[in-house]
Amino acid sequence: CSSASGACAVVVAALCASHGSGYLAGCATLAGLLQIVAGSAGMGKLIRLVPHPVMVGFVNGLAIVMFKAQLTHFQSAGKFLSAFTPEGAATYGCTLLTMALVRFGIPKLQEKVNAAKAVPPTLGGVVLTSIMARVFKWPLKTLADVAGAETFKGGLSVLPKIGLPSSVWTPFVNAPLETLRIILPYAITMAAVGSIESLLTLQLLDGIIDDGTRGSTKREVIGQGIGNLASGLTGGIGGCALIGQSLINAQSGGGVSRLSGMSMAMFLALGIVACAPLLGQIPVVALVGVMLLVCQSTFSWGSLRLLGKVPNLDLFIISLVTFVTVKDDLAKAVLIGTITSALGFAWKQSTTISATISQTKLDPPSGPTLPNVKSYNINGPLFFASTQAFSRIFRVKEDPDDIVIDFTGSRVFDHSALEAINNIADRYGALGKRVYLRHLSKDCARLLGNVHEGGLPPYEVVESNPNDPFYGVAEKPEFYKDVPVPKSG
Repeated sequence: CSSASGACAVVVAALCASHGSGYLAGCATLAGLLQIVAGSAGMGKLIRLVPHPVMVGFVNGLAIVMFKAQLTHFQSAGKFLSAFTPEGAATYGCTLLTMALVRFGIPKLQEKVNAAKAVPPTLGGVVLTSIMARVFKWPLKTLADVAGAETFKGGLSVLPKIGLPSSVWTPFVNAPLETLRIILPYAITMAAVGSIESLLTLQLLDGIIDDGTRGSTKREVIGQGIGNLASGLTGGIGGCALIGQSLINAQSGGGVSRLSGMSMAMFLALGIVACAPLLGQIPVVALVGVMLLVCQSTFSWGSLRLLGKVPNLDLFIISLVTFVTVKDDLAKAVLIGTITSALGFAWKQSTTISATISQTKLDPPSGPTLPNVKSYNINGPLFFASTQAFSRIFRVKEDPDDIVIDFTGSRVFDHSALEAINNIADRYGALGKRVYLRHLSKDCARLLGNVHEGGLPPYEVVESNPNDPFYGVAEKPEFYKDVPVPKSG
């Protein structure tokens, strides 16, 4: 379920504050175009890089943000309502009644009466409490009281006009480059924030529904882009997926069909046009009760039991993402959490590289058999973060004239690793010693040869073996599929 969202509203609020609301529709239009391009390019797949601790922190932070937003409805003049006043008693009572009906009353009724299953518990709870509030004349604020009677006047006049509004084309006609300079940064941010929140919501719903299928990240981003494009071209502000409404939809049974979101939008439009005055009479706190249940189901309560059971880094990332989500915004929280997790992973992997020393028999491509050669058997990944630890393993001055570096227990991941291998060989070669590299992937041999303009230096020998591994380093694996291992010169 998608609509105007708080995450995107924060972005466009800054635009309106600095340049006025005239650029709002144009920003939504451009953000939609950027999302369509990004989705078509498959950039939605990047959501796979978001680790699970970041997801947990995201849902926890979002639950807290939604909970804090509901608390304002229990306040008057900055203070919480007293439960002993008529207004306070009605407010708290209606909220608790809605929650009880949605969570217990209507589900129990549905177990006994099959016909009741046609009504989602959320809808039934809100309708019943609204009727009771109207009958007993509880002193409660309605949607019309909060948003204004004009908002719920209904009729076809509330529908957007189809066509380019002046707020979109006038700035572009008068000063196209200046307009683009103003709205482009905000449009990029809005597109990124909207895509991230939508894709995280998609992942969350996939886990909740768990029907064996997964939503398409490409279609999700393109769909959000089309929605923002249409919104901007009709004078709207744009938006993204709404996790609260999406969860309500899924928990009400809508998750079994992809038509549920479209149905929600159509019924919402029908309600605004035909039943707006009636909808305006719904007590706000009835909807607050529903949102409090959404907060309760959104928060990952199991994460509170992870202390001492998962690495401290994961606990830190969960707490960090939760804090930043509450304090700032979702996009910043996800970005910070993902970067922190990646750096933590790289650091942890960099500390795992080590070597065992043994004696081995060596049959070099040229020269006699060497029966007793010192061998460094490398263990752990060799990449940019572990190259220094790799270099410290060797005792170049103390080692004999012939050295084997065996990569059976290791894997070379990037160009930094290749440079580290070359630097070690250079240090041995400067002392007239000879290095033999054993059990490298063919593409590693090819890239090492490329560094030395097509051939390995005389003091490096790559020993070929039919059982040597094959994996890609820095290039497409198929490029190296039939690459022969360079011979020593």
